[in-house]
Amino acid sequence: MEGIRSAALDRGTAERGTCVGVERVARFRESLADIDIRAMSDHDRLALVAELERLKGSASACQMRATDAVRVAREQSSPQDAGRSVGSEVALARRESPSLGDRFVGVSRALVEEMPATLAALTAGEVGERHAVELVRETATLSREDRVEVDRRLAGVLPGLGWRAAGRAARRVAAELDAASVVRRMETAVRSRRVSVRPAPDGMAYLTVLGPLREVVGAYAAVQGRARSVVGGQCDDEGADGRGVGAVAADTALRLMAGLAPGQVQPVEVQLVVTDRALLGTGDGARSVFEPARVPGQGSVPAPVARSWVREAGPASVWLRRLYTSPGGRDLVAMDSRRRLFGGLLRRMLVLRDDVCSTPWCDAPIVHADHTRPVHAGGVTSFGNGGGRCARCNGVKEAEGWRVRVVAGSVCGASPLVLETVTPSRHRYRSTSPPLLGWGSDPPKVATNAPPPPTRRGADPPTPSPLERHLEALLGA
Repeated sequence: MEGIRSAALDRGTAERGTCVGVERVARFRESLADIDIRAMSDHDRLALVAELERLKGSASACQMRATDAVRVAREQSSPQDAGRSVGSEVALARRESPSLGDRFVGVSRALVEEMPATLAALTAGEVGERHAVELVRETATLSREDRVEVDRRLAGVLPGLGWRAAGRAARRVAAELDAASVVRRMETAVRSRRVSVRPAPDGMAYLTVLGPLREVVGAYAAVQGRARSVVGGQCDDEGADGRGVGAVAADTALRLMAGLAPGQVQPVEVQLVVTDRALLGTGDGARSVFEPARVPGQGSVPAPVARSWVREAGPASVWLRRLYTSPGGRDLVAMDSRRRLFGGLLRRMLVLRDDVCSTPWCDAPIVHADHTRPVHAGGVTSFGNGGGRCARCNGVKEAEGWRVRVVAGSVCGASPLVLETVTPSRHRYRSTSPPLLGWGSDPPKVATNAPPPPTRRGADPPTPSPLERHLEALLGA
């Protein structure tokens, strides 16, 4: 076993390089698995948890020093591409989104250059990375001198504060040192008002409105007042129907923001990927009728929920678009369209295939469908050479030193597409297109017959299949 372990470490050394510091950290990380937790007392186990928590802070401080050194070196060699390029490289190394990578680069610069006391507390494991992020955020508009003063004032109390309390303390000192900059920051923040959506557990989602505090609080009070009136029977409405104040407030807000009359459905298209077996109970009997469906970019939903969505929408609001998969059923090969309201069928295929940005750990919604191998390098506009990416990653891959290439996957998409991203520092990261029904879906039984050929664009619509006729009958009922 020791020989196998040594061989594994040697291979890891070859992959990581010959840097002594990197190898020391790697060996220590691997040694954590050898700690005999069962032989410890509860006192020692909790002491271990506390020490490992301090270790996380020390590791973050070391990451910050290394990150800032990369930034300084890159700004000296290629100042034009240093900003976003370094942030994206750091994000890949930390396995997080590019926006979080940018934030980490900014926090690293502030701590190394302007907040030595906070960096020292982080190095000693007295505070966590979230403390540092909050202090940098709350002092972002201060001058270098004022930020150093905030760092000095909070040095003695910071280890005893939670990260929220640390942020509030930094905000208070910042307002005392430079009230004008805090006011300007609040005025500037108004321009960043926006509405965003993100998935929540159990088939729900968060719709977030970021706006001025006074107006948002006023809107919330108005919606809550209306909901309480409906529940109390004091105003004409559809009635609470057993709903609580929170449910009525949510329904009212969504209806008003969408500009809908009571009972009117939203006039938008929601793509739902589901097998014929899970939707109708027909098709391959080897597959489960409870196989989850997927909403591209948002995640999976249980099959009963997907079926209820289709039933509630009704026959006038449901369109069936057939998807042709590889023989194993994992990967999207082609699709036809029975509805011509939107163009760009190839772009839809890329969105369905990639789900979110194809850069590893980004997970941002797809904005751009672009060539993996650029056109100027001989790349063609095809399904196999296309990739769905967010605007940030699509721009960064064109910067100096970046390269993305297809390392696996057939041209027609009949096997998983594997992309390799090479950064300016020569690190390599690979991403694989997810199964059509999302990660975690069981591999279905391989079909014996090849899938039918896709409908040629511009041809007459084909005769409805038995599956489509069955769906229309169910919806009509």
